[in-house]
Amino acid sequence: MYPLDQEGEATIAAMPVTPAESRDRYEQLVRRQRAELQDAYLKGVRRLRWDAGRLAAERERRLRELLRWAADNSPFWQARLAGRDLATFTEADLPSLPILTRAEMMQEFDRLITVPGLTLDRVKEHVDHLDGDAYLDDEYHAIVTTGYTGTEAIQLFGWDAFVTFVMQGSRWTGRRGESPDAVLAQAFACSARHESGAFHAFSTFESGGPAAHCLAGTLPVPEMVERLNQARPKVEALQGWPSVIRELAREALAGRLTITPTWVAVAGEMTTPAVREAVRAAWGIEPSEFWGCSEGTYAFPCGVGDGFHIADDLVILESVDADGNAVPYGQPGDRLLLTSLYNLDQPLIRYDLSDSVTITDEPCPCGCAHRRITGVHGRIDGTFGYDGEVAVPRRSLERALLAVPGLADFFVRQTPHGLDISVVTNGSCDLKRLRTDLADVLRLSGLASPDVTVREVDALDRLWTGKTRQFEPIKSTP
Repeated sequence: MYPLDQEGEATIAAMPVTPAESRDRYEQLVRRQRAELQDAYLKGVRRLRWDAGRLAAERERRLRELLRWAADNSPFWQARLAGRDLATFTEADLPSLPILTRAEMMQEFDRLITVPGLTLDRVKEHVDHLDGDAYLDDEYHAIVTTGYTGTEAIQLFGWDAFVTFVMQGSRWTGRRGESPDAVLAQAFACSARHESGAFHAFSTFESGGPAAHCLAGTLPVPEMVERLNQARPKVEALQGWPSVIRELAREALAGRLTITPTWVAVAGEMTTPAVREAVRAAWGIEPSEFWGCSEGTYAFPCGVGDGFHIADDLVILESVDADGNAVPYGQPGDRLLLTSLYNLDQPLIRYDLSDSVTITDEPCPCGCAHRRITGVHGRIDGTFGYDGEVAVPRRSLERALLAVPGLADFFVRQTPHGLDISVVTNGSCDLKRLRTDLADVLRLSGLASPDVTVREVDALDRLWTGKTRQFEPIKSTP
């Protein structure tokens, strides 16, 4: 007999669940969702062949559906979209809506999502107790994103949305230069709290496809090298954070890493010339770069044209200037805004990703009509504030750092009167010139007599995802 609640109904959910029962339930859910992925994959591949007109019509259809659903099911979006004719709303009308920031999204989480009963506290509790991939309420995946500053945000994907997110990556397999059957090793995050860990667990579960190995980017380099050398089946393709891939390439040059990948991909951090040089020197190939975000989209190279094709059937990306105004195609923007057209559970409409990119609508030689990101120029936002109301844009510091030859990675710590900077280089970086350039950035922002220290280090500390943390504001005193 099940226990009865106050109204005499059996409360099945109150019965304790054993670990074995929980695992069995999880496996049933994965099998069912993976079966749906195959159908989504076939439909998604066909949409890669759609022309620009058909893609635009699909975006408009999905946009109106998203806006109506959000207005009907989210108190936050009901207020923000009030008074607008959502039945005739078009992509060209998006700039009339306010920009949604990460801080605002997290502050309004409970009012923004469209799932009754799911609160930020419940989602956080689920994420904090993950020791492997798991569903929330048998339906949802929650993913944590940190960015470069370590400020966390949570992205919620319902059943259909998660299938679509996974499909975005899998439908480009084989078009990026790698063999579809290549044994892959990834050096991102293996934790299911991060998208790469959740995708690895989901995609490799009884997949029947090629084997894949997952190595956390936080592993000590010697341990990572040992695991890669001993991995069976043997690793044939490699992908990971650029800073991790550079370390592995150096280990290969030293003769300690013995794998010989025929394809190497990097994503998630800025890919500096020093990273590319290391991959070329170690394996004689060019690294394949792709772009993505935990908020729900990827852009992949086609292997023919320059840049990365956007998922033009599933999202709208707006490249804008610092004030939020549209930037013409072919020119770099200061911020990137995402409208996810398929995630109805956590509607993100003009969500500020902060990335600085260049988008083009020029035809690609490969024939795919999906627009392309032709350059990623920066992935940081915000300012360092100093006494006297001086605000130094972190993006200005990032650009000065990335312009220096020989620099592979960096960490910028704000100090009361300037900056304390650690850099990883290939040995050719002019540290004195770098110090001067960064001091000039501070002066141009209004900070008189800035104090800048630059030191070279062998490696930088990493966040739990394996990414290197690149900016740290000054700690306020209580």
